[in-house]
Amino acid sequence: MAEASTLAEIIDKLFKTVTRSNGSEHSMEHVAKWCAAWLKERHPTKTFSKEYMRQLRAGIADNPTKGHLEAIAAFFEVDPAIFFDSEKSRQIQADLDLVVALRDADVHSVALRALSLTPAHREQVLELMRTLQANQSGGEGRAAKAE
Repeated sequence: MAEASTLAEIIDKLFKTVTRSNGSEHSMEHVAKWCAAWLKERHPTKTFSKEYMRQLRAGIADNPTKGHLEAIAAFFEVDPAIFFDSEKSRQIQADLDLVVALRDADVHSVALRALSLTPAHREQVLELMRTLQANQSGGEGRAAKAE
């Protein structure tokens, strides 16, 4: 089983993956201001600063409140479960990895072209890809079929 990501790694991944419409990262100041406003509506006594966001992302601060985590999750439009060591967290992170992969023009092109294939032809393409991956990693001829 893969080692669980730290809170800082997850927050950094969110910044790098859930980007602005032009593809650039949201600024920590923008995220912090949004989170502060979100928190103020729900928990008037809680605060959220750019410095705190920086500390969370850098791993300096690593024990945020439930409200802080909910605010960050709300900003990035992900389930707050992403911050906890669980199967759901791993699935959300895998979905984020897929988003990044689909940004690659070649990966996007392959995925779009596969949509027009029959299920049998898609399976042939997948089998070819498994063989190529096995060859690339030195396991020629030992491509295991994913289930």
